[in-house]
Amino acid sequence: MKHRCLFAAVVTSIASLFLSGCGIEEVGERLWFEEPPYTNQQPEAYRLIQVDKSTSAEVLDMVKKYDKELTSQSESVVACWGEKKTTSQFWVTMVAFDEENFTVARKYFMAVDERPVHLHNEGQDLRFDSEVKMDEKTLSASYTSENERRISIIKKTLEIIRDDFVEVRQDSRVINQAAMMSNQMYERILYVLNESPALAQRLSEPNGLDYTSLVFNKSRVGLYIDDVNKVVVTKIRMGNVKRLWNIKYWRDKKGEVIW
Repeated sequence: MKHRCLFAAVVTSIASLFLSGCGIEEVGERLWFEEPPYTNQQPEAYRLIQVDKSTSAEVLDMVKKYDKELTSQSESVVACWGEKKTTSQFWVTMVAFDEENFTVARKYFMAVDERPVHLHNEGQDLRFDSEVKMDEKTLSASYTSENERRISIIKKTLEIIRDDFVEVRQDSRVINQAAMMSNQMYERILYVLNESPALAQRLSEPNGLDYTSLVFNKSRVGLYIDDVNKVVVTKIRMGNVKRLWNIKYWRDKKGEVIW
């Protein structure tokens, strides 16, 4: 009897997927095991690497986590990247180092899935995470408002990201694609904010700013400025976005966690 109930439940689930417009191939993709990384999760390497603390030697030991990944690097940037689903999904973990003390100055993770039907991906087409050590001049400049400050910091972040990608983008089609997509993302966000600067207030809210991207339509971006440690954290999600921030990023002016 139990086996019959289980069989009936499976059949019902598959039938519901068909009725929702999924073909047999897509049903298989949803239910079969899929290896990480996923567009709804940060890879372990990104979480373990700490800006202003991890050294270049430590990063080289931990940045590559998956067998399918390849590594590209320059004197100051290292990137691990891979793709699956016959190139319809790719990811890049990239780290840039301070050229004086060789500690991590910036870290990035981008994952793109053109067919995010698997249960692990929750329908999320793209995720982009970054932590960037920001210069004092940009953080402490005289701004007319906090919104102007946020927009200026996003512009500066884009400049830094472009420079970091230039170091390694010629070594890989995947990295080059990630570079182009990151540029398009930030350009679109800046366009939205320039059209209505008041929207920059949303960037620091727990759910971030919802906007429409040119590729994946529904999108969300969040910005957290850690003035204590001089680190700018950016999160961008596209597709079926359920959450944006982890509570650990919410701190008061002294750097203490706000619950």
